[in-house]
Amino acid sequence: MPTGGERDIEPPRVVASDPPNFSTNFNGKSISLTFSEFVSLKGIQQQLLISPPLDKKPEFRLRGRTLQIRFDEALKPETTYNMYFGDAIVDLTEGNPLTDFSFVFSTGPLLDSMSISGNMRYAFDLKPPEEAFVLLYMIDNDTIELDSLPYLVKPYYVARVDVEGDFRFNNLRNQQFKIFGLTDRNSNFIYDMAGEAIAFLDSLVTPAYFSPLADSVLLADSFTMSDTTQLPTDTISVADTIFVADTISVPDTIAAADSVYIDTVLLDSLRFEMEQERRLEKAYYNLRLFNEVDSTQRLLRAELAKAGLLQFSFRFPAKAVSVEPLQVVPDTLGLLKQYSKQADTLYWYFRQDVLDSLSVVVQFDTLINDTLSLSLKPRQSVGLSRREQRDEAEKPSFLNFTTNTKNRRLEVERDLIFSFDYPVVHMHLRDSTRFTTSEDTTYNSISFVAKDSIGLLYRLQYKFEPEGTYGIYIPDSSFYGLNGSWNDTIDFNIRVPALSDYGNLFVELTIPQDETFIIQLLNSQGSVLREQMISSSGPLRFTNLQAGKYGLKAIKDSNRNGRWDTGDYLKGIQPERVFVFQKEIEVRANWDFEEDWEIAGGN
Repeated sequence: MPTGGERDIEPPRVVASDPPNFSTNFNGKSISLTFSEFVSLKGIQQQLLISPPLDKKPEFRLRGRTLQIRFDEALKPETTYNMYFGDAIVDLTEGNPLTDFSFVFSTGPLLDSMSISGNMRYAFDLKPPEEAFVLLYMIDNDTIELDSLPYLVKPYYVARVDVEGDFRFNNLRNQQFKIFGLTDRNSNFIYDMAGEAIAFLDSLVTPAYFSPLADSVLLADSFTMSDTTQLPTDTISVADTIFVADTISVPDTIAAADSVYIDTVLLDSLRFEMEQERRLEKAYYNLRLFNEVDSTQRLLRAELAKAGLLQFSFRFPAKAVSVEPLQVVPDTLGLLKQYSKQADTLYWYFRQDVLDSLSVVVQFDTLINDTLSLSLKPRQSVGLSRREQRDEAEKPSFLNFTTNTKNRRLEVERDLIFSFDYPVVHMHLRDSTRFTTSEDTTYNSISFVAKDSIGLLYRLQYKFEPEGTYGIYIPDSSFYGLNGSWNDTIDFNIRVPALSDYGNLFVELTIPQDETFIIQLLNSQGSVLREQMISSSGPLRFTNLQAGKYGLKAIKDSNRNGRWDTGDYLKGIQPERVFVFQKEIEVRANWDFEEDWEIAGGN
C-alpha cells in the first residue's frame, strides 16, 4: 500500500490577515486570519487571552482556511489590543499547534510598545504553578482603591505563565501598573474564590521598551540612538576601534575589526546593548504565590475515631480552646487527654462500656460555643451475621504497638521507641523477659521509660551500639491498655548498622546579620528529615546520613515562631522567603561532604 508520504509535523502558518498584524486605526467589527492549511480550534475559550479584556467573548467562525473573529462589543478608543491564542490553533489532520501566536492591533494611530516580564512561583516550595495568570491594573481609577482592585474589577492586561513560571506582557502603555498573580479557579480574573492563590508586589511596576535590535529590554526614556540600519554591512566607523583595541594589536585596526566583527556592530549599537544588559533587572519582576489562611478558629470535626478514642480536629492549634464534658464523668471512664504534635487535634482516650454517649461543650472566645452529643459506641460491622458479630466481639483484643525500626533496622545513635495504640495504664515485666546482645543474654533486665504524659510512647532504656545485633523477648500480658487489652508475645531482633554505612554533610552557612532562618534537610521526595534554627553564620553538621540524595531548604523566619508563615494581602504581608540550595547533594557511605551556602537577604 502507498505510505502517503512522511507525517506532517509542521504547524500551520498565517499567510494573510485582514487587517494586517500590528495594524493601527482599526475601526472594524471583525478580523480574518488565513492559514497555510486547514485548521481547527482546540480549547479556544480557555486559551485565548485578550488584553485589555473584553466583557464578551468574540465569536469564531472557520470558513475554509480562514478564521473569522467577530467582536460583540465596541472596542475602546486609542487602545492597543493583544490577542494571545496560546496553542488553540492546530492543523486539521495532525493537530500540530501554532504555538504562542499573538495578533496585535490598535484602535488609535499608535501601537503601544512597552513590555513587562518576570517569573512567578509558589512561595513555599518555589515550584511554578500549573495554571496561573499575571494581572496588570491601571492606576487611573478614582473610585476604587488600589488594594481593592483584584476583588472588584477585571485587570486591564492579562498574561499566562508558562511551565517554568515565566510571563511576559507586550504592547503595554508607557505608564505604571499594579501587578498581581492569581490561580484563577473560576476563570473570571477576579480574586473571589476560596483556594485561589495570590501574588502581589508592594510597589508599582514600570513597563520597559523591548528593542528588536538587541532582543532585550531598556527603559524607554533612558536612551537615544541614531539610525544605523542604512549603513553597509561591511562598514566600520573609526569609533569601532575602541572596542577592538584591547583584543587586537595590529596596525590596521579596521582590517582587524573586519575579521573579528562579521557584518559589523557599530559603537552606538554596542553601547545600546551594554545599557540594556545593565538595566535588564529593572524590567523583570519576581512574584511569589501564596494561599491566604482564614485566621478564624473553627472546630472541623468531632467523632469517635475508633473504640475508646474521641477525636476533635480544629483549623489551628487549639490549646486555647476549652473542650470539657458537660456532665460529671465517672472515674471508671478513665478519661485521658492529649494534643497532636501540631496541637490542632485533641484526643480523648477512655474505657469502653462505661457510658453510651457523652455531651461535650466546646468554647473559644466568641467564635465557638458548641454543645455536642457524641456516641461512645462504635458502629456495628455491616454485612455480618449475628454469629459473626458475636465471634468478633469475643475475639481477644491485643494491645498493638509499632517501633521506630524499619525492616528491624534501628538507625545509629537512636533510642528504641514503642508506640502503643492505647495508653498503657499498667506494666508488669516478669522474670521471663529476655534481652540478647551479640555477646550474652540477660533475663529480667529490660526496663522502659514513658516519653509522654498518658503512656502511649515508651523508650527502652539501653544504649545501642553500632554494628550490634539485639534480641528482645517480652511475654504476653506485660503491658495493659486503658481499653482493657494486653500485649501479645513480643519477640523480635534488631540490628544497628556500622558507622561506615553512613555519610556526613557539613555546610558552611552564611546568612544576613540579625536574621533567623530555619534550615531543613530534605530527602529526594522533598520531605523534611532534620531541621535547625540558625541566627548566625557558621558551620552546620548533618551526621550519620544514609546513602542517597538530599536537598537543603532555608526559611527566613521573620517573626521567629519556628515555622513558615504565608502572606496576607490586605495587611500587605508577604509570605516568608524561602531559599533552596541549587545543587542536589548525593551522600555516599563512609564519606564526608562539604558545601558552602550563602543566603542573601531581602524581603
